[in-house]
Amino acid sequence: MMADLSGPVRVPINEESAAIQAAPAYDTAAARALIPVLPEIRALADSIPDQAELTAFGAAQSSREALTRLDREIRKLCAGNHKVSLIMADLKTRSGVAFRPGVSMCSQSTVKAVYVGSLLDFNPEILQSGGADMRESVVYSNNSTYAILREVYGPAPLRKWCAEAGVDPGFAEPDYPRAYTARDMFKMWTRLYQFLNSGADQANFGRYYADSLASAARVQLGSRYPIQTKAGWECGLDEGRYYEPDAVIPPEYTDGDPMNDECAINDTGVIYTEKGPYIFVIYTDHPYGIYPDYTPPHPLLGITEALLVVQQSIK
Repeated sequence: MMADLSGPVRVPINEESAAIQAAPAYDTAAARALIPVLPEIRALADSIPDQAELTAFGAAQSSREALTRLDREIRKLCAGNHKVSLIMADLKTRSGVAFRPGVSMCSQSTVKAVYVGSLLDFNPEILQSGGADMRESVVYSNNSTYAILREVYGPAPLRKWCAEAGVDPGFAEPDYPRAYTARDMFKMWTRLYQFLNSGADQANFGRYYADSLASAARVQLGSRYPIQTKAGWECGLDEGRYYEPDAVIPPEYTDGDPMNDECAINDTGVIYTEKGPYIFVIYTDHPYGIYPDYTPPHPLLGITEALLVVQQSIK
């Protein structure tokens, strides 16, 4: 029986937020019908050169105007020797765009999304004892609850997903994979998409991804479309410091080595539009502290909107 993703979350976790309860519904049957195309989507992602500049892929075409807008947003983020890596694929048309998808980047907390999904897929009963920790890890990006889950359940569930998604199993070993790519995370999200749209009751946990803290897609698009996202961020400063535009970032955080470079504002997920769903991953090395509020404006708002425009223009 198809899980009802349009209603309250049917998992034994208290305090579901108003945002989760009010999250827009989407056509779960249509989303599930696209699961068989995911191997083709992964193959397309693998076909793009690691260092490729903005590249459209697949049989369908995006409009030149939409690609120009996306390129402009990428260039803004690349200013000042910053790095950007992204990939987006529209599942219905099997087409999309990528920019330097094979460049190693600091993934930060985006890994929590796929790890939690892999646990639920590996053993649905984990929800009974670990559901609250999963919720904290996805919605609030709580490092402590995530550490508990990793300590108790280890890398095996995520390692299984790596094999199924065609990702190096080394991705599953560290708590935070810092030497992997937007392409790797994108392929892991195809596996998460498969789980969240499988129809299994525990996949109803996908409602919690509608309230992921610091997600630009949630801020920019969440009032218009159903979303399932997970952001990751790191200000690159001492614990407790907030974003400061003129701050001096220590050299070890900006040396281009993803093992050291802990400056990041990233976003990953699925947007369900009237044209069909698309999966996206955006990695940057911009420093950003999200507390106490979004000041200055979230750096990824423009690029999340530009990716939507590209997806809407695919014909």
